[in-house]
Amino acid sequence: MEKHSFYVIKDEFFDKFNDPYLKGNKEENRPHYYCFNDEIPDLYWVIPMSSRIEKYRKIIENKIAQHKPCDILHICKMSSGKENAFLIQDMFPITQKYILRPYTIGNNTLSLVKESDIKSVEKKALRIKNLIESEKKYMPYQADALKIKKELLQELQDLTSSQADN
Repeated sequence: MEKHSFYVIKDEFFDKFNDPYLKGNKEENRPHYYCFNDEIPDLYWVIPMSSRIEKYRKIIENKIAQHKPCDILHICKMSSGKENAFLIQDMFPITQKYILRPYTIGNNTLSLVKESDIKSVEKKALRIKNLIESEKKYMPYQADALKIKKELLQELQDLTSSQADN
């Protein structure tokens, strides 16, 4: 997986980690942004994307009007030239096992190329990840990313153990 690129996640992931607050996978059509690695090798953090720009722009504007930070969302142009919303509040960990393929438009893998957007998304995502890992509620409806991480770590450990046995 390449950082700052977008991927399609297998429906199998959403079936296995049946959390009501995970964003729908849209039949393996929702792109997810690969933001950064966890401290654990082979564990990655991804951010669901949305094309509903106006909905999320209003949320951002309301937060700014209230003089509140808005680390939960980010809107910017992709390498395709289209604007998309990063749903940072809905980020979660994943392993390579659940990645179906890169998200492409016209045989080109979608990626984030503007350095200022990359830094902004990473900074916001790191804050949200820190809140998740400190078990702080930052949204009334948020997926249990720590539970997902724990189960993924168990899968990785089981895989390592079975490989060592062979």
